[in-house]
Amino acid sequence: MILYLTIIFCAMLVIAGAVALAYSVGFFGVFGYTAFAVVLVMLIDAVVATAARLLPVKCANHDKKIFKVSPKEKKFYEKLKIRAWKDKVPEIGQLTGFRKNKLDSPQSVEYLDRFLLESCYGEIGHFCSVILGFLLVLPYGITPMWFAISIPVAFVNALMNIPSFCILRYNSYKLEVLKKSIVKKQARQQKRQEDAITDEAN
Repeated sequence: MILYLTIIFCAMLVIAGAVALAYSVGFFGVFGYTAFAVVLVMLIDAVVATAARLLPVKCANHDKKIFKVSPKEKKFYEKLKIRAWKDKVPEIGQLTGFRKNKLDSPQSVEYLDRFLLESCYGEIGHFCSVILGFLLVLPYGITPMWFAISIPVAFVNALMNIPSFCILRYNSYKLEVLKKSIVKKQARQQKRQEDAITDEAN
């Protein structure tokens, strides 16, 4: 989380500095507007995340084609070295009562289904935040510099959401593989039990 906040603060400094130079105005005044823009875009993200989580379960069904991750897409994430940095990205699943950065019951199909459901909700939220974050430009009457401030802030917001989206997609592929393995294992165990009961009956 500290790294996350540091990146945001550094981005604010760069944006405020660039706008102050471009408009030949004081840095601190522009920094204040930039901080306000960051707060607004965070509110947009919070509203989007809440709205996404309120969608019906059928909208976040991991069996839908849109949520399926192909081996090719998974390889793309691996080329991005996602394993090396994915644990450094903040995970706020605890706010919804379900953490998505740790498997608590990896052998439970029901738990994995819930994990996949929450991951799909997360994908919807982060994807929509990337786009809807640009609503930040709408209150353009705040200051003549608002476009110059809000558009970079919206871009940074998009860049902050994309890694989380990629992590959820990458993890969901692995969860699907794990789930299929457990289902097959349980099917074999059940068959052995049924065969044993049949042998006893004979």
